[in-house]
Amino acid sequence: MVPSRARKRRWRGGFTLVEVLSAVVILSIALLAILTAMQAARDSQQRAVYMNIAMNAAQSQIEGLRSRQWYNITAPANTSIPSLPAGNVMSVTVQKYPTGSEDKLYLVTVRVTWPEGNATRQWTYETLITKYS
Repeated sequence: MVPSRARKRRWRGGFTLVEVLSAVVILSIALLAILTAMQAARDSQQRAVYMNIAMNAAQSQIEGLRSRQWYNITAPANTSIPSLPAGNVMSVTVQKYPTGSEDKLYLVTVRVTWPEGNATRQWTYETLITKYS
Protein backbone atom coordinates (compact mmCIF):
# COMPACT_ATOMS: atom_id res chain seq x y z
CA MET A 1 0.00 0.00 0.00
CA VAL A 2 1.34 3.41 -0.99
CA PRO A 3 1.06 6.12 1.62
CA SER A 4 -1.10 9.05 0.61
CA ARG A 5 0.16 12.62 0.48
CA ALA A 6 -1.75 13.47 3.64
CA ARG A 7 0.12 10.85 5.56
CA LYS A 8 3.50 12.00 4.29
CA ARG A 9 2.98 15.52 5.70
CA ARG A 10 3.97 15.42 9.28
CA TRP A 11 3.07 18.00 11.84
CA ARG A 12 6.13 19.91 12.95
CA GLY A 13 6.10 21.51 16.39
CA GLY A 14 7.10 25.15 16.86
CA PHE A 15 5.88 28.68 16.39
CA THR A 16 5.24 30.69 13.27
CA LEU A 17 6.93 34.00 12.68
CA VAL A 18 3.66 35.86 13.25
CA GLU A 19 3.20 34.21 16.64
CA VAL A 20 6.73 35.08 17.71
CA LEU A 21 6.42 38.71 16.58
CA SER A 22 3.08 39.18 18.33
CA ALA A 23 4.53 37.71 21.54
CA VAL A 24 7.52 40.08 21.33
CA VAL A 25 5.23 43.10 20.83
CA ILE A 26 3.03 42.16 23.80
CA LEU A 27 6.08 41.55 25.99
CA SER A 28 7.60 44.89 24.95
CA ILE A 29 4.42 46.77 25.84
CA ALA A 30 4.27 45.07 29.24
CA LEU A 31 7.92 45.88 29.98
CA LEU A 32 7.43 49.50 28.95
CA ALA A 33 4.50 49.81 31.35
CA ILE A 34 6.55 48.31 34.19
CA LEU A 35 9.51 50.61 33.54
CA THR A 36 7.26 53.66 33.41
CA ALA A 37 5.69 52.72 36.73
CA MET A 38 9.12 52.17 38.28
CA GLN A 39 10.33 55.60 37.12
CA ALA A 40 7.21 57.26 38.56
CA ALA A 41 7.75 55.46 41.88
CA ARG A 42 11.40 56.52 41.95
CA ASP A 43 10.49 60.17 41.28
CA SER A 44 7.84 60.08 43.99
CA GLN A 45 10.27 58.56 46.48
CA GLN A 46 12.92 61.20 45.67
CA ARG A 47 10.36 63.98 46.15
CA ALA A 48 9.44 62.53 49.56
CA VAL A 49 13.11 62.44 50.57
CA TYR A 50 13.59 66.10 49.55
CA MET A 51 10.45 67.15 51.42
CA ASN A 52 11.67 65.35 54.53
CA ILE A 53 15.06 67.07 54.30
CA ALA A 54 13.36 70.47 53.88
CA MET A 55 11.03 69.81 56.81
CA ASN A 56 13.89 68.79 59.11
CA ALA A 57 15.99 71.81 58.10
CA ALA A 58 13.06 74.18 58.73
CA GLN A 59 12.33 72.59 62.10
CA SER A 60 15.99 72.84 63.07
CA GLN A 61 16.06 76.52 62.11
CA ILE A 62 12.96 77.23 64.23
CA GLU A 63 14.34 75.33 67.20
CA GLY A 64 17.53 77.39 66.89
CA LEU A 65 15.48 80.59 67.03
CA ARG A 66 13.46 79.30 70.01
CA SER A 67 16.67 78.65 71.95
CA ARG A 68 17.82 82.29 71.65
CA GLN A 69 17.17 85.07 74.09
CA TRP A 70 13.95 86.99 73.38
CA TYR A 71 15.75 90.19 72.34
CA ASN A 72 18.03 88.22 69.98
CA ILE A 73 15.36 86.55 67.80
CA THR A 74 16.20 87.81 64.32
CA ALA A 75 16.01 86.29 60.88
CA PRO A 76 19.30 84.78 59.72
CA ALA A 77 20.53 85.28 56.17
CA ASN A 78 19.30 82.99 53.41
CA THR A 79 21.17 79.71 53.34
CA SER A 80 21.47 76.61 51.21
CA ILE A 81 20.96 73.02 52.29
CA PRO A 82 23.68 70.68 50.97
CA SER A 83 21.38 67.62 50.88
CA LEU A 84 18.94 69.26 48.46
CA PRO A 85 19.57 69.83 44.73
CA ALA A 86 21.75 72.78 43.76
CA GLY A 87 19.85 76.05 43.62
CA ASN A 88 17.90 75.50 46.84
CA VAL A 89 17.27 78.37 49.24
CA MET A 90 16.13 78.45 52.86
CA SER A 91 14.77 81.85 53.86
CA VAL A 92 13.59 82.85 57.33
CA THR A 93 11.37 85.81 58.20
CA VAL A 94 10.69 86.97 61.74
CA GLN A 95 8.04 89.61 62.33
CA LYS A 96 5.83 90.84 65.12
CA TYR A 97 2.55 88.99 65.27
CA PRO A 98 0.10 90.72 62.91
CA THR A 99 -2.32 91.89 65.60
CA GLY A 100 -1.12 95.02 67.34
CA SER A 101 -2.39 93.89 70.74
CA GLU A 102 0.22 91.14 71.12
CA ASP A 103 3.69 92.59 71.71
CA LYS A 104 5.21 89.35 73.03
CA LEU A 105 4.67 87.22 69.93
CA TYR A 106 6.79 86.71 66.85
CA LEU A 107 5.53 85.03 63.69
CA VAL A 108 8.39 82.99 62.23
CA THR A 109 8.19 81.65 58.67
CA VAL A 110 10.79 79.32 57.20
CA ARG A 111 10.51 78.66 53.47
CA VAL A 112 12.68 76.10 51.70
CA THR A 113 12.61 76.01 47.88
CA TRP A 114 14.46 73.68 45.53
CA PRO A 115 14.38 72.94 41.79
CA GLU A 116 12.73 69.75 40.66
CA GLY A 117 12.66 69.08 36.94
CA ASN A 118 11.02 72.06 35.24
CA ALA A 119 9.26 73.17 38.44
CA THR A 120 10.22 74.56 41.82
CA ARG A 121 9.07 72.81 44.97
CA GLN A 122 8.75 74.49 48.34
CA TRP A 123 8.14 73.66 51.98
CA THR A 124 6.84 76.39 54.28
CA TYR A 125 6.82 76.15 58.06
CA GLU A 126 5.20 78.82 60.24
CA THR A 127 5.12 79.06 64.01
CA LEU A 128 4.73 81.54 66.81
CA ILE A 129 7.42 82.25 69.37
CA THR A 130 6.39 83.92 72.58
CA LYS A 131 8.27 85.65 75.36
CA TYR A 132 8.03 83.77 78.63
CA SER A 133 7.17 85.93 81.60
